[in-house]
Amino acid sequence: LDDLYQDLLDEGIDNVKILAIGKSQYNSSNSNWTSGNSIPVMIDPSPYTSWSSWGAGQRDLFFLDADGNYQTDFNITSWNYNLIYNTIMDLLPEDALAGDTNGDDILNVLDVVAMVNLVLSGGYDEVADMNSDGTLNVLDVVLLVGIILG
Repeated sequence: LDDLYQDLLDEGIDNVKILAIGKSQYNSSNSNWTSGNSIPVMIDPSPYTSWSSWGAGQRDLFFLDADGNYQTDFNITSWNYNLIYNTIMDLLPEDALAGDTNGDDILNVLDVVAMVNLVLSGGYDEVADMNSDGTLNVLDVVLLVGIILG
């Protein structure tokens, strides 16, 4: 699992976190996880509240999205690098086209209209924040119009 994590980091994917959770009854085996690995290990003491609340079993791997919501899980006793890698890649958010406020992958006047509506309503959308200043305002609209007009 550590090799997979290092491969993700080497590819510039640094928004994935892997945490191992072990039962305290297996403390003597924790060196298998920690020796030479960078993945943190949390020890779940008896009565194993973390394991119980997740319905976890030995070598179960759980996947959460960026908001911490459960997505899927499976057991990795029979290791399948590609299955785990592909599951992680499928959960990563796709890079959105800056200014594509309506999400159709095309920059046009429809995005300007949607952005103006967001500005007027006091809303916020990271995709619409053209200058990445954390505020959606007329400057973002002007930048989008400039890009569309070329």
